[in-house]
Amino acid sequence: MRLALIRLSSLGDLVLVLPAFWALRKALPEAHIAWLVREDLKEVLEGTPGLDEIIPVRLPSFTDRYASLPKLLKGFTLWSKAIREIGFSYFRKFDLVIDFQGLFKSAFFAFFLGKERYGFRNGRELSFLFLNKPIFTRDKTQHAVNNYLKIAAHFGGIPIAEFPLFIPEEARSFCRAFFRENGVKEKDFLVFLSPTARWETKLWSQEGFAEVGDRIIEDFGAKIILSGLPKELNYLKGIKERMRYKDRVLLSPPTSIKQFFALLEASRVFVGVDSGAMHVARALRKPVIAVFGPSDPRWIGPYGQKKGVVRAEVKCSPCNKKRCNDLSCMREITPQMVLQEFEHLLSEKNA
Repeated sequence: MRLALIRLSSLGDLVLVLPAFWALRKALPEAHIAWLVREDLKEVLEGTPGLDEIIPVRLPSFTDRYASLPKLLKGFTLWSKAIREIGFSYFRKFDLVIDFQGLFKSAFFAFFLGKERYGFRNGRELSFLFLNKPIFTRDKTQHAVNNYLKIAAHFGGIPIAEFPLFIPEEARSFCRAFFRENGVKEKDFLVFLSPTARWETKLWSQEGFAEVGDRIIEDFGAKIILSGLPKELNYLKGIKERMRYKDRVLLSPPTSIKQFFALLEASRVFVGVDSGAMHVARALRKPVIAVFGPSDPRWIGPYGQKKGVVRAEVKCSPCNKKRCNDLSCMREITPQMVLQEFEHLLSEKNA
């Protein structure tokens, strides 16, 4: 049997589908399993044990209602090209397709790829119209990982969350070299500080992160890794400049995706916002303290952790808005709230 999984993006969402993939792999050992993914994120999946094929798609987001007209036109052009390439190369070459994304673009690809097309009956953007077996219901009162594992269970998978996240030795060597250059020793208490996210509404204050970082250094003797994308470097520098213990703060160099994973793997604790990095940290079984505002931690919180989420109790949250003129859900979160959760989580881990 030939099986195609579709989850095009983003980094965190790809990680959340990994347990369902792994359950399917173990349930269907003879199947050829492929994964359709956005080209710039294919590295997330490279080396994944049991994954037979990665089908990269050059597909920027052009459905964003805030996108400019040139971006929309460019996106439509690339979308049309991707449809032609996938449709020509893979038309109905899979016996079974599972659309884990539940959007128009993912279901449209499913239509070209497979004979039997499974997905969510309540998917967005009328995506279910392109599926002939939209039999699953997306329940956002339960974690996304558990939703996806239910899909795997339909095909005989055991719904146990295991994350086959592959990190090559080259990435770990990069990490060790970076630590040597910056005087980081194996016994050091490394905290991964990840203050950035794709949505501007998920960002907490630079002052807040600076104070939290200083207190963690002061109270726990920690060293801090400040990490983000290259385009976020100035934002990260702004946090470091606001800190008192700058000599104990390491700004992450530009990394590949796998090198980024290795830095997370080498850290002891993750502190940040709701982001892909947070999901990678949990996949690597790191304790996570995450600031949440517009998004719902029941659906995409740190998986497998009863504690660690820091939220302000405001009526409008969660709203899932990418833009907001108020942001009281983030403004009302204080450094003390984050530090209290940090201390609770560490005391539980060491108990």
